[in-house]
Amino acid sequence: MTIETSVDGGAGYLLPSSSGTALLATVTACAFLPSLLTPPLLHAVGLPPLPTLARRLRPWAHVSVVTGWIVLRLWRGGEAFEPTFGLLAGDGGSGDGGGGGSGSDRREEESIVVGLLDLFVLLVRRASDLALALSSASELDAVRIPTSAAVVLLNDLLGLLLLRASLSALASLLRLSPAEVRSAFVHRAFVFASENIGTVRKELAKEEDKMIRQIENETKDPARKITRRLPPRGTDRTALIEDMRSRARKEDEKWRDGLVSGTVYSGEDEHTELLNEVYAAYSWSNPLHTDVWPSVNQFEAEVVSMTASLLNGGDASVVGAMTSGGTESIVLAVRSALRYFGHRLSVSHPEIVCSTTAHAGLDKACDMMGIRMVRLKPDPVTFALRPGDVERAVTRNTVLVYSSAPNFPQGVIDPIGELADIARRHGVGLHVDACLGGFVLPFARKLGYDVPDFDFGCKGVTSMSVDTHKYGYATKGTSVVLYRHKALRQAQYFAYPHWTGGLYATPTIAGSRAGGLLACAWASMISLGEEGYLSRVKSIMDATRRIALAVADIPGLKLMGGPPKAMIVCFGSDAFDIYRVGDRMSKLGWSLNALQRPACVHLCVTLQTVTHADKFIGQLEKVAAEVR
Repeated sequence: MTIETSVDGGAGYLLPSSSGTALLATVTACAFLPSLLTPPLLHAVGLPPLPTLARRLRPWAHVSVVTGWIVLRLWRGGEAFEPTFGLLAGDGGSGDGGGGGSGSDRREEESIVVGLLDLFVLLVRRASDLALALSSASELDAVRIPTSAAVVLLNDLLGLLLLRASLSALASLLRLSPAEVRSAFVHRAFVFASENIGTVRKELAKEEDKMIRQIENETKDPARKITRRLPPRGTDRTALIEDMRSRARKEDEKWRDGLVSGTVYSGEDEHTELLNEVYAAYSWSNPLHTDVWPSVNQFEAEVVSMTASLLNGGDASVVGAMTSGGTESIVLAVRSALRYFGHRLSVSHPEIVCSTTAHAGLDKACDMMGIRMVRLKPDPVTFALRPGDVERAVTRNTVLVYSSAPNFPQGVIDPIGELADIARRHGVGLHVDACLGGFVLPFARKLGYDVPDFDFGCKGVTSMSVDTHKYGYATKGTSVVLYRHKALRQAQYFAYPHWTGGLYATPTIAGSRAGGLLACAWASMISLGEEGYLSRVKSIMDATRRIALAVADIPGLKLMGGPPKAMIVCFGSDAFDIYRVGDRMSKLGWSLNALQRPACVHLCVTLQTVTHADKFIGQLEKVAAEVR
């Protein structure tokens, strides 16, 4: 088979099919070989990965292109720029008088106009011609060249803007994965149907009412007293306190019996009384007013310092701030990465590489800041991030790699050491979500448990989130976000100097904060000390291992992610619906976490769970036998 082609209207030639195959092979090789050969070549000569190299060279490339463009447009061989193409070529003709050129020259110029940019140039040219016609002949040459040059620069600028917008739109489409396209389509279709199709709108309203009633029946006391308006007179203090204590005693029964996964991490009466007294002493304090409550700011600084000493890997430059919880710590770490890495590297479409097991607080942060999440599936057996997948997912738009120690669903610790090396090679941040593990893993390591590297001892780690209100045993509402150095912490700050009230600056998202909560976090850490944390971590780790070994021996159940290295026991089943197990355990009073993708259930072991571990094991064995 051959292909006949005509050249310049003359005789044709024949292209054998084998040549076509060779051409296709050549094109394919040119397209794919650079992506295969470039990484090892760069590694061999000691250069950073291609995305990192491109980001470092991009600012210089921008300067070179702009400078070259201006020089090319304005100067030729050291002489002033003179237009050489029809649309801008002076008077456009060689006819007598030179003025505005002959009618045929004008028609030739106008025939060049093929698009909006050329039309814009033509309009500006006509306006300049009119202005020049009103000027004296002696001024003509002095005005023509700068006017024409300005028109050319404007034409090029508009063309570049149009090209940039087109390429940006194309790049946005190419960045989307099939799953993201499908999700966006489903979302838009749902919104359209719910707003514009009456039948769909009615069915959704019906289902929403049904769901609300079900939630109220399951979670609220039908005999409860509801106050919808401010009472005309204040309630008696004694009656008020007794009412609230009565409610609290009833609601506390479940977690005091050790039937709740996570949620309340201490609950020890003596410790609770201490925190209540501390909060009462600082109940009106606000760290925003350092001149009024300087001790509260000292409490915050010392909590950050003590937390950093557990996790800094010997790096004294680690700094941080206290927040309202793990989600705010994650949000601020993302803000810091966006401003520090993203802005410094001129990233216009920031991305964060993470696992599908990453905490939903990361989704909230990315939604708030317009960051694309590149979600990677974890290892199907270990449920940990795979470094090879992360390496391939990092691009010139990546500002942060997100990891967990441990993750919430399966309690698995990601390979932080390998991820840190990848982050360093690419010049991006690495965040470690240690909201659960920050006050467990350092002490577990000291006790001799097998704990992999996970903190600032890994040189590529740039930020960490650690919850003091979990295994730090502080009152709910405090967490710590840590950074490798002060410049990263500064990137999380907000400052506005033009407010009419003067400079407004806050280190975290909130303006005013409850100083009593910061004081409680400090008191909790100071009162327990290293010895207190070690003894509690040992009890939790031993109970976790005992429960995990028992779960592994129950027919039909399997541990998800292997033997736990932290405080979470996660289990699923290939033999039956694991959610049926969760439902039956709920009927026995247990409040476990049901998870999805894949279907599984987990128990987060706390101090309250430790004394009820055998009860959990016995009831789980019974329920699993019933479901089988």
